[in-house]
Amino acid sequence: MSYSSIHAKLAHLSGSQIDNLIARYYEGARIADLLSEFVIDCQPAQLYKLLPPILHDSVACPNCGATMMSQRAARHASPSKSKKSLYCPECRHQSALRCKCDYCRDRRKVKNGGISSIPSDNRCSGIQCINRQEIKPADLTLEQAIALLALIRCDDFSDGNEQRIFASSLMSVPFVPRGSYAKTLIEKLGKATILGFRPASYYVFDTLEDEGISTLQFPIIWNISIDALLELVHQIEHCARTMVWPGHWINQLPKMKQSLALAECQEYYDFCIKQRSLPSSPQRSTTLMLTNLLQDYSVAQCYRIIYAGARAAADFLVRTSCTAQHASNYMIGACQRWVDRARAEKWQVSPFCRDYELPRSMVSHVLYEDFLKCGDDGLNLALDKISWPKT
Repeated sequence: MSYSSIHAKLAHLSGSQIDNLIARYYEGARIADLLSEFVIDCQPAQLYKLLPPILHDSVACPNCGATMMSQRAARHASPSKSKKSLYCPECRHQSALRCKCDYCRDRRKVKNGGISSIPSDNRCSGIQCINRQEIKPADLTLEQAIALLALIRCDDFSDGNEQRIFASSLMSVPFVPRGSYAKTLIEKLGKATILGFRPASYYVFDTLEDEGISTLQFPIIWNISIDALLELVHQIEHCARTMVWPGHWINQLPKMKQSLALAECQEYYDFCIKQRSLPSSPQRSTTLMLTNLLQDYSVAQCYRIIYAGARAAADFLVRTSCTAQHASNYMIGACQRWVDRARAEKWQVSPFCRDYELPRSMVSHVLYEDFLKCGDDGLNLALDKISWPKT
């Protein structure tokens, strides 16, 4: 096959060699072997980014008529991530929400005046149809602003013509930690009237057992024009970049850090439970215990404590031949006893790193990289030690 665009690091390969490389990559061949055989200088995880884009011969650009293309996805990517946005190599039009080409700008200006209506019988959202052209960052809570920016940056939206979103927690950068936090944030965005739900809408919070990817789908509609949405996103980014926040955001920061840290600890707790084939622990008791841990310890240190509790629960199950549910309940107490002793004896609790199966979420990136400019301190420092950035 001939390719219209070849990366410089693949320029020494013939068309048939590139075909062979692509086929073997997606068939699961060892990447290190491919790099050696084809003499390619790159990191194994970056190989898919060097592969030539896919030509979609049956799809023409609505603007200039050229054949549309899409970038190749990593072979381990979730199905939703594999569906890359199409783009035009000639005029740079993209089949994505944030396309800024002249064609899409003109189309959005004339479409329905830029406003989506919400059915009056929508019992899911309770949203009233109002003009959201004037929405400003100060109209949002800090949690809503961060959730919106993170959701947009996941870049997994359907074409703007449909005004529907099918967002997924991606393996590389998930929207949020696995669990109920995604549903919580989406519902809060609904309350801000930024988005709404169709009467027949549904939530699906599922875990793909074989890949360990937490996904969610929510057919929703924007209650704000695309141009107004992008302008709102730009204003939020400006607030983050300049550190000039609406006053109520500063007051809401401790709660935002706490809710995200709790979601990360709950994600790791559930992960340890699942690894040992134990059923879920009582949610209220688990939340109270994890909240107690976070009073003095970082998320990374909480991972260490949770791991110790999970190991104790597994040992208890073997020693006593109790039921799996009893062992799961025992894990809550084991974690609490471990941290009580650590406090009493002033232990130096060694932190854990993130598990590769539980990558850092986009919400964490937005909060700690963009808003607080402190790297991954949300993982490594206790919440009360995460300082305001120096400007």
